[in-house]
Amino acid sequence: MSNFKLASDYADKQEIISSLTLMDDLFMKVVLQDKQCTEYILQTILDNAKLKLKKQILQKNLPNLHGHSLILDCLCEDETNNIYNIEIQNNISGAQPKRARYHAALLDMHSLKRGNDFTQLPRSYVIFITAKDVLHGQQQIYHVERIIRESGKPFSDESHIIYFNTSYIDNSPLGKLAEDFHAIETSKMHSPILSKRVEVLKSFNANQKGDQEMNVLLEQYRQKALKEGMEKGMEKGMEKGNLAKQKVMQLMGLLAEEGRIEDIKKASVDQEYLQNLILEFDL
Repeated sequence: MSNFKLASDYADKQEIISSLTLMDDLFMKVVLQDKQCTEYILQTILDNAKLKLKKQILQKNLPNLHGHSLILDCLCEDETNNIYNIEIQNNISGAQPKRARYHAALLDMHSLKRGNDFTQLPRSYVIFITAKDVLHGQQQIYHVERIIRESGKPFSDESHIIYFNTSYIDNSPLGKLAEDFHAIETSKMHSPILSKRVEVLKSFNANQKGDQEMNVLLEQYRQKALKEGMEKGMEKGMEKGNLAKQKVMQLMGLLAEEGRIEDIKKASVDQEYLQNLILEFDL
């Protein structure tokens, strides 16, 4: 690999790292490896400064033999055995009400051990942290719970769904947390706990080996960009019917082998650039 290619890779990696925010789900999962950060976020959203976590698991797989399985962004349990599922959602489709219902259902299914009575189900919280106002109520936070329609009283099944709308920013603790989720520069973050963690991660030097957290993250970004670029590139190539799908797939594979991720990205949105790459590889 040439020195120019090494320099280019380094610059690309540092550019990715410097642009990260907590609303990026891949980066957020690395941030939450520090349990203090998870505790702070839950304490703020639930307005409970005494909340302490006993354990947490990131990327927890909840299998369902009879239906759709889930991989949870963050699953944790506090000292009083309440369970929490935190999900970062930038797209409205990823935070639909029925998705929240399904998350809650799988949490229940995996929380009750064989032989246990239903009264032993723990209190559960499914928390969607969203980039937009998914429920369109112009609220900063939404608490979704069952009620008895006839009396208006709570059903008391101890199942809670919360939507935290980070597009709403003010001077309240929730507003400041929302601002922290979108902050690129740590100097503009309000929480010392979150800013310290992000600062440490962003000080990562892409030229040095040994930082497993960020190296894994960068590889995940590479794979994500590759997948999205290939999908968009194939769609772009087929739009006007002037490029065969087979050629586009072959091109994306060759670009991936050479590590030309930026070319994949550009070809996915630029028809002329895609055609020039086809000519370059003589396809």
